[in-house]
Amino acid sequence: MATQNLPATQKAANIRALLDQSKKQMAMALPKHLTADRLLRVAMTSIQKTPKLLDCTPQSLLACVMTCAQLGLEPDQFLGQAYLVPYGNVCTLIPGYRGYIALARRSGEVQSVSSQVVYSKDHFCLQYGLDEKLEHIPYEPTEQELETKKPRGDFRGAYVIFKYKDGSYSFDFMNKAEIDRIRKRSKASSDGPWVTDYDEMAKKTVIKRHVKLAPLSVEFAHAVALEDRANNGESQADLLGMDDGTVIDAESTDAPPDTAEQLKVFDESIPKGTDPAILEEFLTRTAESNKSTVEGVKLEGAKNPAGFWKIFTAYKKQQQAKKPKDAPAAEEMAPTECPENPGTTFLKTHCDKCASLPVCKIW
Repeated sequence: MATQNLPATQKAANIRALLDQSKKQMAMALPKHLTADRLLRVAMTSIQKTPKLLDCTPQSLLACVMTCAQLGLEPDQFLGQAYLVPYGNVCTLIPGYRGYIALARRSGEVQSVSSQVVYSKDHFCLQYGLDEKLEHIPYEPTEQELETKKPRGDFRGAYVIFKYKDGSYSFDFMNKAEIDRIRKRSKASSDGPWVTDYDEMAKKTVIKRHVKLAPLSVEFAHAVALEDRANNGESQADLLGMDDGTVIDAESTDAPPDTAEQLKVFDESIPKGTDPAILEEFLTRTAESNKSTVEGVKLEGAKNPAGFWKIFTAYKKQQQAKKPKDAPAAEEMAPTECPENPGTTFLKTHCDKCASLPVCKIW
């Protein structure tokens, strides 16, 4: 038995060593609420719980974990922020619904995001028009019903509510048929989180649709692009910072290329007809969100121009419906949803005023 386990054990050890070598680079990209040690611990736990991930190329695994660091998301199936999903021997990163909530809030304009699923026994009232209304009272199952597979009845759909800092709000609802139509487009429709966490994927689907009408962060546009690639069965390599299946070693001792030369490479890669104002906004917001400088963003873009401009294009499309403006500084948010309000994640300023803060498990 020990001989049978040896290959998997050795693979896990090799992957752990590769991730440890990249710890310094991950730490530079991570937001304050997440440390490199925790990210590596969570990533290794997820990898070991999904044996097929051990058969993925180390480069694709490293690229996915590095992207998690850049987005500030933990690849843990229980937290639901992001999932590492094997497609053959390639690891693919798929953001989860809690990950989308976190990224949406980093736009700086969203106060809270709440998403829930609706079942046939629930009281649910939805009304659009001049007097919009969304009312949901979950059914309270009996002890006997709790022992059944569907204590609240059949799945009907999912909704999301966005509350903004100016006091306004918006909401959206998708029924089961609409959600399943999206699921069928996914390459992973019969595997991964669509099978193990259907409710969470349903919430993410409605959040992803509705957020197109809300202020978006650069990171959110990046996450959407990643998932769209996965759903279409297309490679994520360029978006993950990979080039022909390889990843730049974080601990490389090679001398860095000349800065002026790299900036020239970036300038020459700018597509014809690019709006200078939108590009400057994109560079500024990306620099702020990554605690870098515009020059630093350009240098990173010069390393992989194709991937950079694909992310820029996704960002530009999201901004076409509104006049570009500077994104306000993002406020610190709670690390996960409120224990007393499942499905809702608040700003830390809101939690600071809560009477339950001294005994709150998430703080």
